[in-house]
Order: sequence, then C-alpha cells, then structure tokens
Amino acid sequence: MPKKNHTYPLIAIIGKPNVGKSALFNRLIRKRKAIVAEEPSVTRDINYEFLSCEGITCRIADSAGYVRDQNDISRITRSLNRQLIEDAGLILFTCEVQSLDSQDFELSDIIRKSGKPCILIVNKVDNEKLEEDVVDFFELGFDTPLPVSAAHGRNIAQLKRKLAECMRDLQDVDGIVPGSSGKTMRESELSPGGESSSINVSIVGKPNVGKSSLLNLLVQKDRAIVMPEPGTTRDTVDETSLYNGQALRFVDTAGLRKRRKIRESVEFYSLVRTERAIAQSTVSILVLDATEGVSTQDKKIAWIIAGEKKGMIIAANKWDLLEDRQADEKMFRDDIYYAFPHAQFADIVPLSARTGYNKITLLKKIIKVYNNYHSTLQTAELNSFIGHLPRGRGDIKYGYQRGTAPPKFEFFIRNIDPRDVNFKRYLTNSIRKNFDLRGVPIEVSLRKR
Repeated sequence: MPKKNHTYPLIAIIGKPNVGKSALFNRLIRKRKAIVAEEPSVTRDINYEFLSCEGITCRIADSAGYVRDQNDISRITRSLNRQLIEDAGLILFTCEVQSLDSQDFELSDIIRKSGKPCILIVNKVDNEKLEEDVVDFFELGFDTPLPVSAAHGRNIAQLKRKLAECMRDLQDVDGIVPGSSGKTMRESELSPGGESSSINVSIVGKPNVGKSSLLNLLVQKDRAIVMPEPGTTRDTVDETSLYNGQALRFVDTAGLRKRRKIRESVEFYSLVRTERAIAQSTVSILVLDATEGVSTQDKKIAWIIAGEKKGMIIAANKWDLLEDRQADEKMFRDDIYYAFPHAQFADIVPLSARTGYNKITLLKKIIKVYNNYHSTLQTAELNSFIGHLPRGRGDIKYGYQRGTAPPKFEFFIRNIDPRDVNFKRYLTNSIRKNFDLRGVPIEVSLRKR
C-alpha cells in the first residue's frame, strides 16, 4: 500500500522581545540556527525547523518579539505574529521569570482568543530560587506554567515530553505537507531530514539589493520582511517551493557588508550564517542592483561563492528601473564578466523582483545549473571532444572525468607543462562551451604521461 501523505503540526514560539524565544528554539532543535543576542528584537522573520519528540515529527517556528511600537518593522512583525498564531496548532507562550508585565497579559489575551492549545513557558529559571517566582505567572490564566532554562537545558526534556503528548492530538495522518507556493509537497519531497531531495539555493548579496523581495517572488508568498532600509534580514530565512515537480529550498541571507563596518555582534552572527548558507547550498544566487553596477563588495561575495566551488547565478535585480538606453543585456553581461574575472563561469539573469520579470528564466537556470553541477560525461565522448580540439591533437593523450559537484577532469598530456595556467583555462572554457556547463566551476588537472 502506498504511503499516505502527512501533515506536520506547527508549533509557534510566541512572546515579547528578549525572553529567550530563539534560545529555546535552538535548544529544542539542537542547532544554532536562530541568532541569539542580549539585545531585544534581534529576530524579525519567522524561522522554521523540523522537530522530533518521541518519534513524532512537527514543525516549530521562532517568531519576532511581539511589541506595541508603531514603527514599520514592529507593525509588520505584529502582523506576522498574529498570522503565525492563526496557522499554529500549538502555542509555546514564552515569558521571562523576572519580567512579567502588561505585554505578557496583552499577549495572553490574544492567544486565549485564538482558541489554540497553549503551553506556558517561563524561561531563564536557572535555579531553584528563581523557581519561586513562577507562581506569579498563574495570573496569565493558563495551565501550570513550566519553568525552563533554554540557556542551560533545565526541564527541556520535560517540555519535549509535554510537546509529544500535545502533538499526538494534533497529527492528521491523511493530510499533506503544505508547499510554500500554494501547491503541495509530498512527504518524499519535503522531509525533516534536511529536505535531501530538494535543490539548496542560497540568495546572497550586499544589503538592500532586493534579496528578500526575490525570495518572496520565487516562493509566491511574503515569507521575508521587505523594508526600504538596509539590514532588515538578520537570520537566514528558508522556504521550499515546487517548480515543475522539483523541490527548491531557497535560503535568504543577511546582506554582506565589509567586515570593517561590522560593529554589532548580531551582524557578525549574520555574516557567519550567510557564509554557512553558501557552503551548504548547491547553487548561489548573487543578487546585484542593476542600477548601481558592480561594487567591490559584490566582487568579494563572488569570491566567497567561487571559493566554495558552488554553482553561481548572478541576478541583476531592479532591471525594470533602468532606462531603455541602459538596459542592453549583452553590454551588461560583458561588463559583469569583465568585473568578475574569477566568476567567468557564472550564468547571468537580468530580472525584477518587483514585477516578476525573468522569474521563470531564473527558475529554469537554477535547475540547469544544478544538473550541470552533477553532470557526468562519458569517457568516450570526452576523448572524442579532445580529438577535435585545435590544441588537443598531439598535446593531450586522453582524459576522463574523476568526479562531480563540481565536475572534475583529469587529462594526460605531453609537450605541455602541467602547471600551464593558460592551457588549463583553455581546456576549462572549451569543456564548458562544448558541453554547455555554464553556471558551475570546472576543475581541470594535468598529468604528464
């Protein structure tokens, strides 16, 4: 009998700023995924991850702190919190043991009105003395508060047992896993084991070039917060979507500034997570602002991608804002390749995250670059190609492919210095052009025979 589709219950961690929601999230999933810092309101976008308790799997979401402020970012995060409460099957209402105040009571009213089951968590209870203060939280009107210390792991095992009990009631074995684009994903396409069947795509670039807008366009939902000021995204934000039956896992990252301009610890943690996102992806989309041209920082980010030997697509965003005389794609491509001599292999897509221009082209190229990254050439066709090279006859005896991800080739030569960089470049470019391997780095090694 075929395996039934499956819906993973959603657990939402809700609370005001600086009560330890991200620390609790990291402790439960046993990863340092969310940025944790002493300053309030570090988390802005919703952070999702799979969680397994006593053999039961769910999705858990870390949220931005719920605040009353009337600035733009606070209004957006409040809206995201309310939507998350509506979507969740279970709420982890998280408070801090020494900071019970009117905001906690306001949130408790919102959660109660939602009608969702709730576990009241009192965090930062690091010792028995602090546990005496937990009695004050009965005033919030929920069942017995559970004292925990996310930082030290106190009572986390008890919390997981309680979560397992609640999740048994939330499971719907006949359901489906919701996709992020209004479509659906079967369990085989979206799994808690790291979504191994999906293509991992990191979206990187300097601040304010439109990375979050691009993520929202590609997954067809407002997944990442978009603001006019730079530096809105701090945590990496990931979402999986389907295109032509292929699962694509997009990771939006914080804008990479020059290291000497990074003064806050939050920015440093964002940088580390961005570099990790590149390392863990197969394809990196380097987003540029087409109206500004190529900056030194863009070049440095391209160096990071090239150094990790990942597939690369350069997305020239805000193409719709260029004047007609500027919007010459061929000239733009030539300028890009001139500016990025270390990334000559990259594919280039002019696009607009605002209007959707070239969205489908970009999706097709992601899959093409992924396939190129894992492509395998038969030895016979490779040697046939060598035989037709002007510098192949007499210089190369034979060659073979010795690996993929990225493609790696070894050639046995004569009358050539194995350290000849120009000959390696010639071979690399010839292979890429002949076998249409654009978008991926190619490794070529030469051996005397």
